[in-house]
Amino acid sequence: MRDPALGHYRKKYAEYSGLLRNIRRIQRNYVFARLTSFLLMIFVPLAFTGYSGILAAVSFFLLLVVFLILVKKSVALDKRASYLGRLLEINLNEIEALRGNLTSFEEGNEFVDPDHPYSFDMDIFGSGSLFQFINRCCTWHGKEKLAAMMLTPETSIKEIYRRQETCGELAGSIDLCQEYIATGSMFRDQQTDRTYLLSYIDSPSRFSKNRWLIVLSKVLPVITIVILVLAFSGVLPFSLFLFMFLLQLGITGILIKNINEVHNMVGRRLEALKKYGKLLLIIENAGFVSPLLKSLKDGLESDNLKPSHHIRNLANISSALDNRLNMIASILLNGMLLWDLNCVLMLECWNRRHRRNLPLWLETIATLDAFISFGIYRYNNPGFVFPVPRKEGGVIQAKNLGHPLIPAKARVPNDFEIDHRGRFIIITGANMAGKSTFLRTAGVAMILAMAGAPVCADEFRFQIMELYSSMRTNDSLTKHESYFYAELKRLKHLTDRIAQGKQVLVVLDEILKGTNSDDKQKGSAALLERLIGMGATGIIATHDLSLTLMEQKFPSRIRNQCFEVEIEGEKIYFDYKLRDGVTRKMNALLLMKQMGLLTG
Repeated sequence: MRDPALGHYRKKYAEYSGLLRNIRRIQRNYVFARLTSFLLMIFVPLAFTGYSGILAAVSFFLLLVVFLILVKKSVALDKRASYLGRLLEINLNEIEALRGNLTSFEEGNEFVDPDHPYSFDMDIFGSGSLFQFINRCCTWHGKEKLAAMMLTPETSIKEIYRRQETCGELAGSIDLCQEYIATGSMFRDQQTDRTYLLSYIDSPSRFSKNRWLIVLSKVLPVITIVILVLAFSGVLPFSLFLFMFLLQLGITGILIKNINEVHNMVGRRLEALKKYGKLLLIIENAGFVSPLLKSLKDGLESDNLKPSHHIRNLANISSALDNRLNMIASILLNGMLLWDLNCVLMLECWNRRHRRNLPLWLETIATLDAFISFGIYRYNNPGFVFPVPRKEGGVIQAKNLGHPLIPAKARVPNDFEIDHRGRFIIITGANMAGKSTFLRTAGVAMILAMAGAPVCADEFRFQIMELYSSMRTNDSLTKHESYFYAELKRLKHLTDRIAQGKQVLVVLDEILKGTNSDDKQKGSAALLERLIGMGATGIIATHDLSLTLMEQKFPSRIRNQCFEVEIEGEKIYFDYKLRDGVTRKMNALLLMKQMGLLTG
């Protein structure tokens, strides 16, 4: 299934390795050329000094130009080498990912939430999680966007189809995806960058509202420079220049608190702004076809200049304001030019023109970033299918449904169906037979389906429903909650959602695990009966065979299925195939003996 993707990544890795080797060779030549031109720039003019001062000056100037050109080309080569290095790393990481090694990708631990309706149970975040399997984001907000798409089911069938088209187009534009990731990864951004930028555009214009500050910012630097020139000419005393220098430093000092606030919100975001400008340029030049991507690109248009141009301008102003971080430069620039004040005035001018557009630009960058992850996920798994959402019919109808995180060679797919709302499937089976894994398989498929992404199946049809699970409940010492009480709270949240009229797909693994057997049997049966009475739909895995007897009481609402094991002497065989009926084979004692916990 994955051979085409693996072959492509290996080909690209070899291609970029060759290009990088050539650039490294050229870089070495440029190092030698720069050193040679620098030495010539020193010694050639000295050689001509005794013959002609003009010739010495001309030779120095020409060699200086050559040296600066070589420096400029060297910087460009360094950037190109860095970019190719990123592409190499990206393709190597994809090769490793297709081999099952996901350690190069972020786990999304910051999104782990035990109280979420399903993400904690379904291993959406964390080591070896679905997020780590899919995430290729190069921006913080893109990563948050991707997490949100997994955490919040899409309820519009039209939007799900739009997302599927987007995934398909990006899967067919893998080089564009890698260009986006490589470009973004060359610049740092932090979780707070977007927050600070949005806070700044919402803040009032403190400086440009004061006309006197605008006048002083233009007039005082001109007067100071003129006085400096006249002082050097002997026309005016140098003390007058010193007075103007200190006056501008004093004005800057008075405004320093407000300037620091602006600098903290914008001036320290230089790396992020460079990243956003580069990524916007890629979007502007892309020839998108799918409606969602076209709408993203078309939404960027605001005037004759592209958003990437405006972001570059903001980055340039931010870079200029960052000069204040150098104490000597800050004193000279502010004493001569009221540098900080002029920078913040330019920032406020930029803000007035683009404050309405910046949130849209940042949202567009993040949205494409998230969809690129889904596009690469689609490209890496061409055998996965785009689900078919529908308003009526079966809740889930799947053929050869498997878990995407299980390698293809080890994956055992199953057909599965919940043929109508209000139906419960009770799954029984021995320990390690595959019950919990199958619950997560069905849950993950629904999550991906409602996110607009492919599902690990040959066919998958579904109704859009909220997903709510109770599989991995934790007790809490800080909240003084027992395991049993924590589970009851979660089940209460579940029944409250259903009581509100929400269409919920319930996924439960061993109801009421934290109490004794008699209570567990009675409580589980009572809960299931109540869920059926509320019209809920779901899947329940259990070792409690008494719960399967409820199929006789509710034949149209409950269906028993199981995972069986084969036990031959001391050996246990698992086939992980889902069957109709109730399991009759248990293996706890045998497993305990094999682990050395029991003897005899």
